[in-house]
Amino acid sequence: MRKLSIAIVVILAMMVLVGFPYYGYGDVIYGCYQKNNGQLRIVENTSECKKSEVPISWAGMAGPTTILVDCDNGETITDALQQLGDPLTIQVKGTCNENVEIVRNDVTLIAHPSGGTVNGGLTADKHTINVRASRIVIDGLTLTGGRTGVNGGAMIRNCTIQNTVWNGVSFYHGGNGTVDNCQIKNNPHHGIVIEGGSGTVINSTISSNAGLGIVINPGGSARIGITDRNQYAGNTISNNGSNGIHIAFSGSAFIGGNTISGNGADPDAYWGRYGIGVFFASADLVGYNRITGNKGTGVFAKNSTVLIGDGGFGLPIGAPGEDPNYANMITGNGTVSPNWGGVYGYLGTSLDIRYATISGNTGDGVILRLRSTARMYDDTINNNTGNGILLDQGGGLRLQGPEQNPPVTPVTATGNVSGLALQCVFLEDSFLGAFAPGSQPVSVSCTGF
Repeated sequence: MRKLSIAIVVILAMMVLVGFPYYGYGDVIYGCYQKNNGQLRIVENTSECKKSEVPISWAGMAGPTTILVDCDNGETITDALQQLGDPLTIQVKGTCNENVEIVRNDVTLIAHPSGGTVNGGLTADKHTINVRASRIVIDGLTLTGGRTGVNGGAMIRNCTIQNTVWNGVSFYHGGNGTVDNCQIKNNPHHGIVIEGGSGTVINSTISSNAGLGIVINPGGSARIGITDRNQYAGNTISNNGSNGIHIAFSGSAFIGGNTISGNGADPDAYWGRYGIGVFFASADLVGYNRITGNKGTGVFAKNSTVLIGDGGFGLPIGAPGEDPNYANMITGNGTVSPNWGGVYGYLGTSLDIRYATISGNTGDGVILRLRSTARMYDDTINNNTGNGILLDQGGGLRLQGPEQNPPVTPVTATGNVSGLALQCVFLEDSFLGAFAPGSQPVSVSCTGF
């Protein structure tokens, strides 16, 4: 009966304390229960209880809590994560040398105005920040060391993630996250990896990583440069050792508004030296991409599906009546051997290319090889050092124009160094349609379907 009375008093006391802001938010509340008359006193410590009183305590109500962690004074994020508060905001000041595990929901790690850094050290088996919870925000921090800067799903914004032991950011196996206005750079493997999860990468710079800039692996999907509200918010993806964007084995990505340049900086890059590489996967280059100056092909696709120019998002893509600057521009690529030019479809790839400018590439503007096919209209293919378009080993091309319903503008091909708009290597290479008036001629070796 006595235990029941105490429990009732505690419940009543908690109800009364709703009106007292001093207690109840992240604190432990202490009280002294008078056995004789049932009165309850709130105290600072149960040592204040008299002999006739029963000391009691209970956790305060979980409300919004902000905690300052002064790393340079020996405080840690790990300790702060044990405190009460829902949601919990931890402001990080100075440099914390630790590996942080977030296993509770509704946590924000935010840099102090003077700056905040988390250094995960040189360990290869622990991430700097490992997220195993929901609704996590990481804002304004500099992250270094650790196997990966951030592993797991989170909103990562205004951060610099660099010099880790492996990758910058990983959204793995159900992890969903956003990278917004961040710099992901100088990591010894890849910049951002999305596998078995989904990610949105916007307003960010992904540069000078030794491997791939952004990777979408099996089961992964991404929006790169396009917000969840279907607006352009492009990234700069540059000077990575291998491909700027790499999509593989059933991965998929919507790509828009990005500058993808100078990738393939490593001559021995294992995955290629392309601006965008698509392998047994699918890619949608919505519009407004600048794919330029990559060491290998601007867009390389193997046994994949690639759409270049997609009006389905309601965004400008350089279509008739729109600002042509919003078209995809694939220029100046293929600067190292084997000089595969602007766009290369290989081994049964299907391409749909609309409103694009493919110019000034070293090699052919477009290559369709080993049963790869393309439909093209309203494109400009000019000033490439090889052919405008090359068909090889069963390549197929459908050129569309005013005969369509509704009518479209045919492809223009001029100024290509070979003197040909279209070259066919074998008799099994086929095309249908015609180039715009004033274009270069088609090779006599080309036949219809």
